Amino acid sequence: MTERQAFYRLISSGLTGQAHWRQFGNPDRPAVDIYQALGRLLKWMRIEEKLPWEAIIDETRVLTPKIGYRSAKDFIFSEVHYMLSGYSRCVAQGQKNHIEVWIEKQALLQLVKPVADKYCRRALCCKGYNSISFQADFYQRMEEVKAAGLQPVVLYFGDWDPSGFNMLIAAMQTLSDELGLTGVDYYRCGINPEDFPTIDAAPVPIKPKDSRAKKFIERYGPTCYELDAFHPVELQNLVERQIRRFTDLDAVACNCDGEEQDKNFIARVKEKVEDFVLQQLSL
Repeated sequence: MTERQAFYRLISSGLTGQAHWRQFGNPDRPAVDIYQALGRLLKWMRIEEKLPWEAIIDETRVLTPKIGYRSAKDFIFSEVHYMLSGYSRCVAQGQKNHIEVWIEKQALLQLVKPVADKYCRRALCCKGYNSISFQADFYQRMEEVKAAGLQPVVLYFGDWDPSGFNMLIAAMQTLSDELGLTGVDYYRCGINPEDFPTIDAAPVPIKPKDSRAKKFIERYGPTCYELDAFHPVELQNLVERQIRRFTDLDAVACNCDGEEQDKNFIARVKEKVEDFVLQQLSL
């Protein structure tokens, strides 16, 4: 998880009221910067090998892969080794719905993607209000989906606050009014009020400068939660429940049954190709 997710887990634990979270351990002193203190703790726990390095991720720094090979033979051996690897059958075949999972937070995309992958569905981050380029790409995808005879379905997961609530509505309105897109079903799947009992973190205050705050409070009250407040497993479970809600599970099972046969066939083909390539390299 990210440091921010770990912070929410700490806050929801209720342990930050203990004396050592106050300056000099005095409960009458101001609280320390808990987020900063947690960052230092996670840093030294990993340095001292009390926590695996991969337990905390940083998606803001991206390292590009190295390219190039030492020789042609190295390249061939590498290609043969990985050739025909990683096959999985698309279990979305035979479905009437084309599902896309939209999530507001980029840091949470890595949690949602494995769940969407399980059902061969796309997941994407739609942080903030979407650009016209984003909407044009979506319009083109959905027109192709409808031409194929499928029903487009968008499952949206975002913060429960004035802007987070409004983002999906604004996107739907722009796509309809400005681009003329119709026939797409949109569902706000979380955070919704019915999810509040499953969240053990404290609500967050509404931003005072948010122009949508007044109407939101009048209609829904002052309670707000960020999507990060979900326990990671609970968020994954929520996403999977919503995907399954619009999925023909019998068709999924049928495709899974055929996957093993496909893999056996691929293994036989790969073995023959490897034998041929090794013969060529020995000439």
